[in-house]
Amino acid sequence: MSNRTVVFATSLIVGYFNEGLYEHAQVVFDEITEKDIVVYNAMIAGYSKATETAVSSLKTYKGMQKLGFQPNISSFVSVLGACSLLSDLDFGSQVHCQIIKEKLFSQVKAASALINFYSKCGCIEEARKIFDEMRHKNVISWTSMIDGYGRNGLPYDALKLFDEMTSIVHVQPNHATLLTVLSTCSHNGLVSEGRKIFQNMERIYLLKPQMEHYACMVDMFGRRGLLGEAYELIKGMEMKPSVDVWAALLSACRMHGNVEMAKLAAGEVFELSKNKRPGSYMAFSHSLADAGKWDGAYEVRELMNQRGVAKGAASSEVWS
Repeated sequence: MSNRTVVFATSLIVGYFNEGLYEHAQVVFDEITEKDIVVYNAMIAGYSKATETAVSSLKTYKGMQKLGFQPNISSFVSVLGACSLLSDLDFGSQVHCQIIKEKLFSQVKAASALINFYSKCGCIEEARKIFDEMRHKNVISWTSMIDGYGRNGLPYDALKLFDEMTSIVHVQPNHATLLTVLSTCSHNGLVSEGRKIFQNMERIYLLKPQMEHYACMVDMFGRRGLLGEAYELIKGMEMKPSVDVWAALLSACRMHGNVEMAKLAAGEVFELSKNKRPGSYMAFSHSLADAGKWDGAYEVRELMNQRGVAKGAASSEVWS
């Protein structure tokens, strides 16, 4: 193109970030001679999506201000997201002060981002203080606060707030709200509460469960050893179960030593994901090994080699 404006460059940067091509985005950004706040926000937002690149989001945010660009609401929301990933309480607190100074605290987007930031840094009381001070709350604000309680090991506070949201204030929850509540129930063993909320999705909240909700329910049943109920839920799904749904069942089967059901779940995972989920192959292999079926475990490892599945580094998930 003979006339490559900052608008075209910004669109290209956003596209690169969406594809995970961070270096390409940075090259395009560096080549822009006349930058504006929009292209800076694109960089800050792009880097803020992953822990590995969140530091670059903070650096871009600081560099923007050194050149005289004033952050706006989009800048604040994105950089707070980066601070949340890094658990950088000091930097995020400085951004909080800037938001107050710019008189943007009353905006729902800014306040919700602050709630999310303080919650993920473990400062749940500060998050609740901001929530209570909000003049206007929307479903995102309520969901952020509910999620904060869940993440900080306060499931009953989360459920109480959800009940207040739906029964007293009458704010309609969305799919993200219900996924947050179900995740809270799953991670805290609140099966009866989670089952009731899931059953009310369509009947009361008029929301059809999505794949993520089914996966969360399977995980919840699996954690408590209710493998039969988890499997029945999968069989009753109107849509074809995704690899995440079957992987949740496989993980539960390994946890509780159900080799036969693990074999069934693993077969579905292998068929749907081929060589994309090494963790599932390893889970099935370990299930067989735990049951003393070493030949089967060896066969799974051989299948991984045949399909070019890399074992990868070990990891553990704290919250999903």
